[in-house]
Amino acid sequence: MQDNQIKLICDSGKELIYKEIIPSEMLDLILICGAEGSRNDTYMNIVQQWCSIRYINNVPVPFPKNKHMLNTLANDIGADGIKAIENYLLSTEAEDNNDIDLIKN
Repeated sequence: MQDNQIKLICDSGKELIYKEIIPSEMLDLILICGAEGSRNDTYMNIVQQWCSIRYINNVPVPFPKNKHMLNTLANDIGADGIKAIENYLLSTEAEDNNDIDLIKN
């Protein structure tokens, strides 16, 4: 596995490889979501999480080029995959908060 890639295991056993999107991908994502979607912070945060999935069960996932591909990606990730992503991000947030507390003390 390459640097900065995280393996997430879903409740169903499905394996996801997560890697944060890079700035150029973020620009592409803004264009895909359009003016209205890109102004909605909640929507953009969720879509950004989904687009950070690079492999599903060792099969490469292409970065979406349009809304149809974005919908397909969400369906391929599935509800258990979305839950796995959320759990991972919440755990990293907790680690960051612990680091901040250590620095304060």
